[in-house]
Amino acid sequence: MARITCPNCGAISDDKSQKFCTQCGTRLPDLPSLTGTGRSPLQWFVAAVVIVVVVAIVAVLGYPWVMGISGNAAGKQSGNAIPVPAASVTGITPLPTESLPVTTALLTPATSLPTPPPSTVPTTKITTTKTTIATPKTTQAPATILPTATPTPAFTAQNTLPVTRVPAQPPSDTCTSKTEGAPFIDPSSLEARIHALINEQRQQSGLSTLPYDSFLASIARGHSYDMSLRGFFEHTNPDGMDARARGEWAGYPCVRDYETYYTEGISENIAMVYRYDTYKNLVAPNGTVMQTEYQWSTEEYIANKVVNGWMNSEGHRNNILDYHFQQEGIGVAFASDNAIYITENFC
Repeated sequence: MARITCPNCGAISDDKSQKFCTQCGTRLPDLPSLTGTGRSPLQWFVAAVVIVVVVAIVAVLGYPWVMGISGNAAGKQSGNAIPVPAASVTGITPLPTESLPVTTALLTPATSLPTPPPSTVPTTKITTTKTTIATPKTTQAPATILPTATPTPAFTAQNTLPVTRVPAQPPSDTCTSKTEGAPFIDPSSLEARIHALINEQRQQSGLSTLPYDSFLASIARGHSYDMSLRGFFEHTNPDGMDARARGEWAGYPCVRDYETYYTEGISENIAMVYRYDTYKNLVAPNGTVMQTEYQWSTEEYIANKVVNGWMNSEGHRNNILDYHFQQEGIGVAFASDNAIYITENFC
């Protein structure tokens, strides 16, 4: 432990906090620093300030030199030397510098190539039509229940009245299409083929075949011809006559007696297809249709399309497979736009 010796009388004190000699009252010296340097805190503070000032001066004086070296190094890396003005170097007279022209690359819009003149070769535009079978529209009349006093036969049908009328039938010249290249389709043959396919469907379902009634067919054909002329596709014509009314007008009321009740009125299926299945237009560059090419359908194709369309429609299928019906007539008519109207009447 360090002791304090009085510089005046030589008295020794062990109390390091004592400031004056207990013998003579003289002020005692301070104990040395624990670091062993013998410097006071004030001396350390002054030294630190001096160091900071020196470092700042060196940094300020050395900055231009350091930046020059850094700039030269960067210039070498990028391949472009950074020029140092000659006037900044003492004793060197700057040489006149030649101003080099600077070329600026400007982006110019791409030059549009001239549009070639329209080709004289016609482009082909294909338009495809689809055949649509009519939405099921059945006109079977609801049953009228009447009491019967005496037994009657199981089934009797009143097909005609004393006065009969045949509606207008399509003339023979409508059977030939006005379109060049269209094949001839015999309407009587097409009617017979559709009738045969209908009976095949009935036989497959265990039903009897339907006889062909020519008078019933003439009523059906008259409705098909009316649709082709007036451009409608409905069971009820523009005059408000449905299948039952047309049958009564012609003298064919179709009364069916089932002992305990009877029904009246013709039942009907209709369809509309085209002579062709698809077609395509050859169109010139100016939009003019130069030629139309058709994929014409055969009689067999048309007959199968009609019957399959009816069988895939619930209302039409129910008519075809109705075991109450006893006869059938098919009527076909051709329109000027190559449409084919088909009417099937049952009684």
